[in-house]
Amino acid sequence: MTTADLKKAVDAMTTEERLFVLAYLQHLARVDDPLRQAQLGERMQRMDSGRKVTLDQAQRLHEALESEGL
Repeated sequence: MTTADLKKAVDAMTTEERLFVLAYLQHLARVDDPLRQAQLGERMQRMDSGRKVTLDQAQRLHEALESEGL
């Protein structure tokens, strides 16, 4: 597929599809980055040691922030 083909395909996409493609391209740009891998490893260690929130806690936090207009 050529660059022109890709541009044509993106032009035909919905906004939602374009946002998905954007997120995917950003993922591909970072997936093999050693710094990013180190950051993810550190985050996983913090979560494994108990520094995490439940889905219910995250939803309550989201609702509180929304009610404050944030």
